[in-house]
Parts: sequence; C-alpha cells; structure tokens
Amino acid sequence: MSFAFTPEEQLRVTLAQLAGIKLDPIGYVDLSTVIVVGTIYALQFIAVIYQLYNRNYPPLGVKNVPLMASLYFGGLAWFFGDLFTSGIVHLSHSPVLRSCKFTLIWLRACLGAYYVAAMFSLRCFSLYYVFYRGKAFKGTIVYVSVGITVLSIALFGIISTVIPTHLTTHYEPLIDMCNTNRNYIIAVVVVVWSIASFTAVMSWRMRNVPFCFNERIEMLTSFVVLIIAGTLNTICLLGIKVYPASLGWRTGLVYANHASISIGYWVIMGEATYNCIFDREGYLQYWINTLKEVDMERQYAYNVDNEVTLNLVEYTDPTSTMVNDGPTHNLDRKWLENAIVHPPVSPSNPYNKS
Repeated sequence: MSFAFTPEEQLRVTLAQLAGIKLDPIGYVDLSTVIVVGTIYALQFIAVIYQLYNRNYPPLGVKNVPLMASLYFGGLAWFFGDLFTSGIVHLSHSPVLRSCKFTLIWLRACLGAYYVAAMFSLRCFSLYYVFYRGKAFKGTIVYVSVGITVLSIALFGIISTVIPTHLTTHYEPLIDMCNTNRNYIIAVVVVVWSIASFTAVMSWRMRNVPFCFNERIEMLTSFVVLIIAGTLNTICLLGIKVYPASLGWRTGLVYANHASISIGYWVIMGEATYNCIFDREGYLQYWINTLKEVDMERQYAYNVDNEVTLNLVEYTDPTSTMVNDGPTHNLDRKWLENAIVHPPVSPSNPYNKS
C-alpha cells in the first residue's frame, strides 16, 4: 500500500478533477495519521489487557471493565472503518477494502460509531439505574438493555446490507472511494444523535444525585464526546462535498473521532488504572474510607460491615464468602478485610485517611 505520489495516484487526481472534485492525493500525512492513531490503540490495548487481568481490584471493578473493554474494541472497529472509508488509504488493491458495505456499514457505522455511542450511553444508564432509581443493575435489566443494544445494531447492519447498494454505499473506482447515499448518511447520523439525546436526558435527571468519586465528570465527558463526534461527523458527512477528497478534513475527522473516544475512555478508567499500578493498597484504603464516610457502600458493591446489599451490577447472597462485583468475576472478602485492618502506614501516602 503506497503513500508516495505515483503515476497511478496522479491519474486518480486528474480523473477526479475532470469529475469536478478537487482531490488531495493520499500521501505521508495520511500515513502519519495511521501510525499515530494506530500507536495509541496499540498502547491502549496493553492497558485493556491489564484492566481485564486486574478486574477484581474494587476501584476498577465498579467501572464495569468488560463493558469498557468492549468499548475499546468498538473504537478500534471505528478506526479501521474510518481508514477505509475516509480516503486515508487506497482501496483498489483489495477486494475486501472495496466491499464498502463491510467497511462502512459494519466497521464504521454499526460496530464503530453506533456501538461506541451505545456503550457510553449504556454505562450512563447503569449509573442512572443505581443512583437515580436506587436499584441494582443486574439480572433482567442487564439482559434487556444489552440485548436491545446488540439486537438493534445487528438489525440495522443486516437491513443495511440486504437493501440495494444505490440506497446505501458502493465502491466508486474513478476516485477509489466509497460513495454513500445521502439519505443513508442521514439515517446513521439520526441514530447516533438519538443515542446522544438519551444520554443527555439521563445525565440531566442525575444532575442533583450525589456521587462518591468522579461519576459526574465521567457522565459529562461521555455526553461531550458524543456531541463532539456527532457534530464533526455531521458536518463532514452532510456539509462538506466529498470530504474524503480533502486532506485536512479526512485526517482531522479521524483524529477528532479517536481522540474523543480515548479521552472518554481514560476519564472513566484512568484514575483507577493508574493507582492500581502505582499505589494499589493505598488507593484501595482511600476508596474504602471514602465509601464509609459518605455511607455509599451499597452502591459500590462493598459494605465494610460485611453485609452485602445492592450495587452497581448485581445483588449477592449475604451468606457468601465472596463479594460479587459483577456477573463475571468476584472480589475476595478476606483481601478487602485485610485492607481495612492493615491499611498502608506510610505517612507519605496521600490516600491514607485513617
């Protein structure tokens, strides 16, 4: 895959000009975009593996690590979809890349933008369900909310795939790009804005709800991420004529999309991950002490009096020797009790509030 200005690329630019399109050739700025954003996702993959491995660490566990990991993979699918449908790379040499229904409908729209927006919204909904409605986000409500999300994405993708290409998207060999029907673009944009609106409603309803840590900032960030990404994509897709032809617009949109996703991800996961690495016991003690001070153990899947009540993800049997922090993994009660009985003693520990 060449990023040099070859005779073939010169011909592509000339043909596009004859069709009334000012086409910036694919070059090394596009290559740098692939390298920079790809490197960010590669480094973040290491972090995701670390988070999954340490998902039993309580401050990480309440962030719903599996959901956030799936959000990462949604962002990765969106990245590949952006590369293959935004004029960043050549498509002519690969029949897979020329399959615009796969790259645009599935990678960019369904598994990318639609899924990422839905995961940010679903996490906001879980906070709404626990802190606003006072119920455990577990059992039927989890299956229903996740099921609706996955089913709606699958149905949208399947319907988009089976309807004629002139109503959705097709490969245009003249300019070596995917050409997408404007009405289909509007349909995708409406879906994403609908999800953003749902997130905004839940966030507004929780504006006066007390939180223990950074959940309010996390909700606000999720909403801002959806607004920024939604606005920029709406402008590029509906306001700019053949935006992939412009070097500035196509690379700028890729950076904006994935910077937004990464910022949203790390605002949620950053503090707990950092302290899990560098101050594991000290931050755990701070976390437990904070829950005790504000009397919110029940909302965060842990009770210092050894009585397990409702939490962010699931009710648990109070006679159990384990404290469940989710449907797929457990927190060792003895380990948590030891953290209370034997807190870090270093006077320099900023989290030791004993």
